[in-house]
Amino acid sequence: MFIGIDVACAKGKHLPLVICRQEKGRLLPIPLANHQIKPPKGLGNVLTLHDEVNMAFSNDVANYIETICDEFHLNPIRIGIDSPLHPRDNLLKRRVAEQALDKAGISCYTTPSSDDFEKIKAKGIAHLEANKPIQNLPHAHQIFMLLGFALNERLSKVAECIEVYPHATVKQLGVANIHKTKKNQAECQLSAMSHCTGWPKAESDWAQVDKICLGPMHDKVDAYSAAWVASLPEQDRICFGDAQKGDAIWIPNVEPIRRPAAHIRTTFQPKTIEQASATSHQRPCPACHQHLFKRWPFGWDAHAAHKCKGLKEAEPEARKTEFKRRFM
Repeated sequence: MFIGIDVACAKGKHLPLVICRQEKGRLLPIPLANHQIKPPKGLGNVLTLHDEVNMAFSNDVANYIETICDEFHLNPIRIGIDSPLHPRDNLLKRRVAEQALDKAGISCYTTPSSDDFEKIKAKGIAHLEANKPIQNLPHAHQIFMLLGFALNERLSKVAECIEVYPHATVKQLGVANIHKTKKNQAECQLSAMSHCTGWPKAESDWAQVDKICLGPMHDKVDAYSAAWVASLPEQDRICFGDAQKGDAIWIPNVEPIRRPAAHIRTTFQPKTIEQASATSHQRPCPACHQHLFKRWPFGWDAHAAHKCKGLKEAEPEARKTEFKRRFM
C-alpha cells in the first residue's frame, strides 16, 4: 500500500493522511475517516517550533500507520509527503528542486536552511515571550516544514519517503486555474486524477470520498494526490531537482487531462468542454438533454439546482455539485 500526507500542524486538526491499496489498476483509498483510531492532531505553529514536539508527533503518526497496516494486513511501500524533507543547503539561495520549479513557472515557498531555521525558531520564541499575537508569528508559512523534516526522519524507518507537491501535480494535469479552496475545485482536481488512478469513477466511489481521511475536501484531495505520486514507479514520475543529491520534488508523468463532452446529443461536437465554454454555441443539457442552453455554460447552475431531470441528487447545492463533477 501507499500513503499520502498533506503536512499540516494547525492546532486541533487531524493530520490529513490517506492510505491506498492498488487493485486491478486502481488506486483505492481505505475509508479511515470513521475508523476508531485517528491520526494525531496538530499542536499549532507555537509548539511546532520545538524539535522534540515534532519528533513526538511523528512517532504518533508512525504508530498510527503501523496500527492500520497491522489491522488491514498491509505492507507499506512508499510515502508521499507534501513538505520539504530536508532543510536547504546553507550555500544555496533556493533548493535545486525549487529552482527547477521556478523554471517551469510553478510557484513555491523557499525552504530555509538549517542556519535559517535556528534564527526562525529564536525569532518565534522571542515573539511569544514578548506577548505578541500568535497570529502574527513570523515565518508562519514555513514553520510547518519543521514537522515535515521530523516526519521524514521517522517515517523513513517505515517505508521510503518522497517529497511531493500537489499544486505542481494539478498544474501538470491542467486543473490548477482556480484555487483548490474555491467552489468545487477540489472535486474537479480529484476528477482529473481519477482518469489516471481509476478512482473515483462510479457514484458509489464518489460517495466514499468524504471518508478517506479527516479534514476539508481540499486536504483530502491533496493527501490522495500525494499517495498517487507515491504509488508510481520512478520511471512514471517527473523529478524536479536532483534525486541523487536528495533534493527532489516528484509529480506524475502524465498528459494534461482533456475530458470529452460525453453524452451530448447535438450535431455540434466540440473536442472538449473547456473549448465549448469559450464559444457561444447552443447546446442541449448534457444530463437531461431536454433543456437548450443558448450560451453554454451560462445558466447551468440554476438549471442544475432546480429543473434538470438527469440528476440523482435532491438538494439544490448537491445537485449543482453533481452536475459540475460530471459535466464541467
